[in-house]
Amino acid sequence: MKVTQKNFASSAARAVKDCRIFYFCGPDESGASDAAARIAALLAESLGAAEKVELGGADLRRDPVKLADEARSVSLFGDRRIIHVRATGDDAHDAVENLLESPVDGWPVIIVATSATDKSRIAKLLDNRDDAMVGMFYLPDLRSVAGTVRSMADAMGVRLTDDLAERIARSTALDTRMARS
Repeated sequence: MKVTQKNFASSAARAVKDCRIFYFCGPDESGASDAAARIAALLAESLGAAEKVELGGADLRRDPVKLADEARSVSLFGDRRIIHVRATGDDAHDAVENLLESPVDGWPVIIVATSATDKSRIAKLLDNRDDAMVGMFYLPDLRSVAGTVRSMADAMGVRLTDDLAERIARSTALDTRMARS
């Protein structure tokens, strides 16, 4: 399943039920990170309390079997797990390839790849699979980030004017992670 920021929100709930690998890439790093956080929240709802296991792309490049091992492993206390990978480009390609070759489905894996596109080797590997989501996030426009800022403020009980929401969006360089803090 292939998505962009335009159709991600409508596809996320269905993808959590159908997919076990989520790959988010593109020039909008904050959008990809927000999507990963949304998927993690939806997975936590469906799985219950889950342990977050974080892996780096450089670690997976050195040890490509580690991702499949972590996805198949069981916690000492029987907790559920969600594997989060932060990669640059195709650092994790061999690890994802090993994961796909594994006969055991394992825990869900969320990958956020900076400096990668939907044309990367990992995206091509996952593109036509029913159990994977590939999300490409392009740089947002001012209006959409201002809308996101307004939504975040509304959730906290703060009412912002359109002008103030746009000023916050501009001052954070259209980065929703910075606007959230």
